[in-house]
Amino acid sequence: MTDMSETPSGDVPPPAAPERKPSGCWKALVLSFLATLLVGGVVAWKFVDSTASLARRGSEWLARVSEKLQTRTLEETIEDAILRVTSTQGDILELATIESQETFTSYDMRTLWGNTVYLGTTVSEIQVPVVYRYHLRLSEGWKIEVKGDQCRVIAPKVRPTLPPAIRTDGLQKKSKAGWLRFNAEENLSKLEKEITPKIETRAGDARHLELARAPSRESVAEFVRKWVLDEHPDAERLTIVVEFADEADGSAFLPVLKPATPSTVP
Repeated sequence: MTDMSETPSGDVPPPAAPERKPSGCWKALVLSFLATLLVGGVVAWKFVDSTASLARRGSEWLARVSEKLQTRTLEETIEDAILRVTSTQGDILELATIESQETFTSYDMRTLWGNTVYLGTTVSEIQVPVVYRYHLRLSEGWKIEVKGDQCRVIAPKVRPTLPPAIRTDGLQKKSKAGWLRFNAEENLSKLEKEITPKIETRAGDARHLELARAPSRESVAEFVRKWVLDEHPDAERLTIVVEFADEADGSAFLPVLKPATPSTVP
C-alpha cells in the first residue's frame, strides 16, 4: 500500500530562509554617536565656563579701570540757626559726669467695646547713650574750717547740667505696630520727642545724684586744695572732708569763705 501522507516527489518544499541578525556596524555607529555627544558636551561646557571666567575677569578689570577714571565727590552741609547765647558768669564748677545707656519704651494698646475686642499693641523702643553732667554754683555759700590737719568743707549742693548730652552715634530705634494698628512711625516719633524731658527728670533724681556725689567730693576737695588753700602752708598735707549743703548737719563752720568774684579782686 502506498503511504498517502508522504509528499510527492515532484512537490519538494523550498528550504527555510536563514534568520537575519543585526549588523555590528549599527551598534558601533550608535556608540560612536553617543561618544561624540558626550565629548561635544564636555567641550562645550569647558568653552562656556572659560568664556564666563574670561568675561568675569574682563568686567572686573573694566571696573577697576573705571574706578580710576571716575571722580567721586561727597559733600555734606550743616546749617545752624543760633537761638540763644548766654554766659555762666564764671559761676559754674563742673564736678562729675555719668555715662549711661538709656532705654525708652512706649506701649500703645487699643480695644473696642470695653476691652471686648483687642486691636493690638504698638511697641516703640529707643536706646541711646546719655552723658549726664553735674556742677555747683560758685556764688552760693561755702563754709570752710581748718582745724589741725583737717579741713572741713560744706559746699553748695550738686546740680545737674541741663539738658544732658545725647550721643546720636549710638542711637537705636525700632517700632512695631499691632495686628490692627498702623501707627508704628507715629508712636516712635512721639516717643523720640519725649526723650529730652525724660532724661532731664532722670538727671535730677535721687539715684543719679547719689551716683554723682562721690566723684563730686573729689572734685571739690581738689578745687579747695588748689584754689582756696593755695597760700596755706600745709595745704598739701591737709585732709579735706567735703559735705554738700543739701546733706550737711547744719553746724556752722567758720570762717565762711566764698570764692573771689570780679568785683572783690584787687
